[in-house]
Amino acid sequence: MRNLIWQLAARLLSRPAVAAYLVERASRTPYTDIRSDDGSEIYMRRGWLFNPYGRGTDGEQLPARFSWLPSVRIHHICRADQDRDLHDHPWNARTVVLRGWYEEERPWAALTAQQAMRVDGLSDGPEGVRGLFHRSAGYSGRLLFGQYHRISTVSPGGVFTLFITWRKRGTWGFLVDGHKVPWRTYLGLQEGKSK
Repeated sequence: MRNLIWQLAARLLSRPAVAAYLVERASRTPYTDIRSDDGSEIYMRRGWLFNPYGRGTDGEQLPARFSWLPSVRIHHICRADQDRDLHDHPWNARTVVLRGWYEEERPWAALTAQQAMRVDGLSDGPEGVRGLFHRSAGYSGRLLFGQYHRISTVSPGGVFTLFITWRKRGTWGFLVDGHKVPWRTYLGLQEGKSK
């Protein structure tokens, strides 16, 4: 029942006028862009619709004042993930595709029987076979902490998504040889530096 409600909400939110309003509204409250390693290319533009977090005097993000409140952002994913390995996120999340589309890879071994029946294709990754899923405007799906994925293709001009996250449950990481590698280690960054 809950998934049906999310699917209905996704259909409404992806209507062109509603999606355009959300994208425009989030553009007034930008959040840090994610760029390529050399800084020349934007991977993802982000803007807040609802930000439960504060900032310390040092500019670092503080925990949410009320941990039960989600954060709500608009993501404009401009290109596919360049990392070959799958990654997870530090929280449970919900995504709604507002405009455009993307293809997502998930590890085949982690798919439920129901998910495996909905796979749009297969690909090979370092850890084995991956299921490919085509996500287009009107799609809504959840991504739980510890579930690995990778965006392998995006539509021309990118894809706009509504991205909702709940409280932090752990740290980001990449799935390498069946083990989670912390994101800073994987990307070769020093502690305290971000991409």
